[in-house]
Amino acid sequence: MSEKLASSALTEALESLYQDPDIRERSFYPDFRRGWDGVFRAARESGRSYLPEDPKAVYTLEHSWGGVDLELHFDQLKMADWYAREINRRSQAIFVPKKLRRNRAGVLSFHESVCRYEPEAAEPALTDDLKNIIACALPGLPPELAVVYGNKWVNSRFTALKRSSLNLFLLNTDYVPAFLGDPWEVGLYLFLMDCCIVKENFRKVKDEELRPLLHIFRPSPMLVIKGLVKVQT
Repeated sequence: MSEKLASSALTEALESLYQDPDIRERSFYPDFRRGWDGVFRAARESGRSYLPEDPKAVYTLEHSWGGVDLELHFDQLKMADWYAREINRRSQAIFVPKKLRRNRAGVLSFHESVCRYEPEAAEPALTDDLKNIIACALPGLPPELAVVYGNKWVNSRFTALKRSSLNLFLLNTDYVPAFLGDPWEVGLYLFLMDCCIVKENFRKVKDEELRPLLHIFRPSPMLVIKGLVKVQT
């Protein structure tokens, strides 16, 4: 994965995003670029893989935004384990319940965000013991949603009495990287989400109010846990 992601085409796509006026003209741009350059450098030097030993647990999702082609690999068994732990804590910090609408054409959406799913996805690691449906947000304006756990159960949730809505869990964006395949995927996912946050909000809020919303400046917990940024003490 890393060889593909570290290609010259990716370098050009990242530079194009850096030079986007909506991003380039922000007062925090120097720190923004310096921070993300450091994340990508750490990812390049890491060479680690977070993929599970069981290849059947990996769900692959392709997505493109801002000239960057993403291939994200989700560990579905890890998602199931984290969900079980969170339910025991009675917390909703990572898996947030949401209700999506389905129109007459069968399209799922949450507000302005369309949610895609693959009803024919094999998902061989999933069992009937935990028939949840979990989705995550993907870079986009507005962000797109995609089901990353339980695709094969989506259609069965629509019955004669319940045709227009779907209950599922939406992953907190901060924690989506906990289930991804390697440091490059972690960095690229959060970088693109930051770019979307800037482009969507810079006309609405001042730079000093926008800066704390970005994953690179808070910083997002997974950037720290994965060793891609260091928190100054």
